[in-house]
Amino acid sequence: MKISDAADTNVLTGEVLADSVWKQRYDPELKKCIESLIYMYGLFNLMDVNCDGYLQEEEHRRLFHQVGVPDTSYAKETFNAIDVDHDGKLSVQEFIDACYDFFFSEDERSSNTLYFGPLVD
Repeated sequence: MKISDAADTNVLTGEVLADSVWKQRYDPELKKCIESLIYMYGLFNLMDVNCDGYLQEEEHRRLFHQVGVPDTSYAKETFNAIDVDHDGKLSVQEFIDACYDFFFSEDERSSNTLYFGPLVD
């Protein structure tokens, strides 16, 4: 395994990757890529336990529990922030749009800043 140094420009670092993705944030192909990742890896379908094509609040809360978050009390607030049409369930499009907005919005007041729950100190 090669260890890179500061002068090595042929190594993909976290910083280089983040900068590249940020520069592409308005490219429609990037959003398609995010959508395909959510579909391809079946994240949404894994969460959709009752297989109705939507995430109910409990299915959404279970995601945080399954990844080891000990306190999921904020899940309701997060769910409600993502549920933009307020129908009590998350469509795959709401889920994808919230994910995209979480990573690329410059609006610190966007409700999608809660996509992965509140930030903690």
